[in-house]
Amino acid sequence: MIIALIMFGIIAAFFIFIIAFVSPFLTIIAGTAFGVASSVLPVIVGARLGLQAKQSSMRNSYFGLLLPAIGYGLFEVFCVLLIVAGAATVYFLATPLTLDDLGRFAAMDNSMVLEQLMALDPAVTLSVLWVAGVLIIGLRAALLMPFAGASVGADPGGRPHTPFYGFGRDFLSMLFVVVIAYILSAFAVPLSIAICYLLGYGESLTAAMAQLETTQGLDALDLLGLETGIFIGLALIFYIWAISLQSAAGVVSYMDEARAVADQQNAFDMSMDDHLQNISSGATPPDRPMQSEDVMELIRSRMQQNKR
Repeated sequence: MIIALIMFGIIAAFFIFIIAFVSPFLTIIAGTAFGVASSVLPVIVGARLGLQAKQSSMRNSYFGLLLPAIGYGLFEVFCVLLIVAGAATVYFLATPLTLDDLGRFAAMDNSMVLEQLMALDPAVTLSVLWVAGVLIIGLRAALLMPFAGASVGADPGGRPHTPFYGFGRDFLSMLFVVVIAYILSAFAVPLSIAICYLLGYGESLTAAMAQLETTQGLDALDLLGLETGIFIGLALIFYIWAISLQSAAGVVSYMDEARAVADQQNAFDMSMDDHLQNISSGATPPDRPMQSEDVMELIRSRMQQNKR
């Protein structure tokens, strides 16, 4: 996963550098898309590893994961922008907030902005934030199975990957998993700090962090010791755990769909065998063998019924 992210970062930097000569606006869009895709790619890589463990066939290479990661990342960022724009519109209509206030908020950090919005109208602020947050998390939950399909380049039925195949499947279960994963990501740093304190590295870690804030360049590497290594390692474990939860959920949903498709195919094959046996024993006279045209016509009719 780390290697894939490094390669993705190199490719993203190259494309953004080229696009910068064309249009600054396109550069912003490309940078945003690649940024969101960087959060999609680890989930897709994790899903691929999970499906490999389930002995699923692979129809693409690891390099082939980059295009669907960018595509799904662009779709996700577009939807998130729509959600944010809708939430901002509702907030403007429900509160006396003005464009001048937005200009003031641009110079504040996130905590100060949230404090100002809560002071303006806490009920509307919490409602808008809650609805927008659920929609954004729900979007990721609905995309987990398509991520799994993109990871191996195939649909559960064995066909080449169809974009957004399985979108929204097992939505409530996926939503529950994504909420847990996002909470784990949000608390990765505090949990890592708490564990460091339990291990007896709390004071030395606090001192090292204070020195790192005032140190620039390669000199910061000299300040990295055992306590910072443990902290960074724990934080990475929690982040990878959160990503793995999303990947595993997509894999489980994908495998459930694959089993359902296989059961449908088996049921169709069994019904086809029964029909062929009934026709050969009853409808077809014994002195006239069943023609291949009759068999093909029967198969076509049964496939049409199965599609309906």
